Amino acid sequence: MTKEEIKQFILTGETISVEFKKCRHELSDAVFETVCAFLNRIGGHILLGIDDNREIIGVNERSIEGMLKNFANIVNNPQQLNPTAYFSSEIINLDGKKVISIYIPESSQVHHYRNRIYDRIGDADNDITLNHALIDNLYLRKRKDFTENEVCPFLTMDDLSSSTFEKARNLVSLSNTSHLWLTMSNEEILRSAGFWRRDSVTGKEGYILACALLFGTEVTVLTYCPAYRTDAIYQNMSYQHYLNPRSSDPDIRYADRDDIRVNLIEAYIRLMSFVQKHLPDRFMMDEASIQRIDIRSKIFREIVANLLAHREYSSSYPAKLLISSDLLITENWSKPQQTGVVTLDNLETHPKNPMIAKIFKELGWVEELGSGRKNIQRYAPLYYPDYKVEIQNQEKFVFSISYNKSVSDLVPQHELQKELQKEYEYDIEAIGKEIGTKLALSWDQVGTKLGPSWDQVGTKSALSWPQVEKLLSTLKSPLAIKELMGLLDWKNRTKFRDKYINPLIETGIINMTNPDKPQSSNQQYYLSKKGSVLLRALKNGNL
Repeated sequence: MTKEEIKQFILTGETISVEFKKCRHELSDAVFETVCAFLNRIGGHILLGIDDNREIIGVNERSIEGMLKNFANIVNNPQQLNPTAYFSSEIINLDGKKVISIYIPESSQVHHYRNRIYDRIGDADNDITLNHALIDNLYLRKRKDFTENEVCPFLTMDDLSSSTFEKARNLVSLSNTSHLWLTMSNEEILRSAGFWRRDSVTGKEGYILACALLFGTEVTVLTYCPAYRTDAIYQNMSYQHYLNPRSSDPDIRYADRDDIRVNLIEAYIRLMSFVQKHLPDRFMMDEASIQRIDIRSKIFREIVANLLAHREYSSSYPAKLLISSDLLITENWSKPQQTGVVTLDNLETHPKNPMIAKIFKELGWVEELGSGRKNIQRYAPLYYPDYKVEIQNQEKFVFSISYNKSVSDLVPQHELQKELQKEYEYDIEAIGKEIGTKLALSWDQVGTKLGPSWDQVGTKSALSWPQVEKLLSTLKSPLAIKELMGLLDWKNRTKFRDKYINPLIETGIINMTNPDKPQSSNQQYYLSKKGSVLLRALKNGNL
């Protein structure tokens, strides 16, 4: 949110979607009543540090950290806000004073704060707990607006894909080795996520449609959404050429195509593979010059996630991902909530399917509301120097990135190894041999040049190369040895350090956060630049 937008809010005053709170030193209960009301209505912005007279009071700078921590604790506590929710906040310097802006999206569920139900009517938060007519209308509105909430009483665990649940667990473990899903059964994951509901109108109970879309087998998905389809197309020509073919063009005007009809988790994985197959890699170093940032992933992971999570599944219109030589375009059917000219700067984030978006966030595919827009604005100029974004926000939501420079001007996938060696002057294959020798890894062919011998795979006598890749992937952020041992299911700390950690340090693959005190109880380890080169080569199959 910009200063100009906040000043416009102040000029307009409080509305159905804007609320001012003084809150100079601490949060009041009224803040969370507004959170609940916004969730139950159309969402909105809460501005802390502005009083009811529209005067900018500002939040005490020393209190900001504690206030944000308290806010996060309460909205994630089901005893306070139920169901819980996640929100993003911004601290903005306005006229020399700090204002906290919190965006609350509309929810697909009915929320309670301290066992009371609040709804936003005009510019006020109204307690409707005892008004059964208003509560019935609230449930009816949620049921009508969000297709994902439809209760499917005949949907059972047998209709869901067990392999998709395992993939979900593996994905969450990459960022959080103690994630609750890792100890939960499949049914417990669904219940904890709020996928079991009772329809307040019909009285039927069961899993909701979002559950079938996310975890269903292919048969289940097509049973509950017969017209569901996502079409991924690649054509090695300009977009205008694609729309206006020449008489000499072949009948089949695409170079590659993937007709996707699987659940959303599997669909995301296939779409990202499609993007990685047909768009080149490009990297930059982070601010600390320690980690390489995958620009392609930063831009497209949330474009793909939004294509799947923010579509209207009651429509038979298929979602589309089209890649051409000068443009990438996505299309999906939607329910527009914003009119007029839409740009990245003024695009309002309204989750069309909050339950699906919630799972995507757990899987690490989206960071927060609005993060996709921010990542495009930050990284697209580095990926496409002459890029241009166009958005059509009607019943059909169309998002496109066009660029004047050909994609072939960027670094293609098969040139990545040469680029890495040129930039860092490292011999990838020599690094692989060095590590293979240090860690007693065999060069027998088991899928790759660096594959372990069959008697080594999955044993404690030696790590496999997939385990090495997993270990290095985890070390993008500093971790203690105990966390690393848990990742690879090791028990003996001394042997683990001597056999694997120390050799990786000696070869320069990982670094210590406290190199002067190797035995420090606070010691952590992180990936070095050389290690990043090795990890990238492993991921891209260049070894």
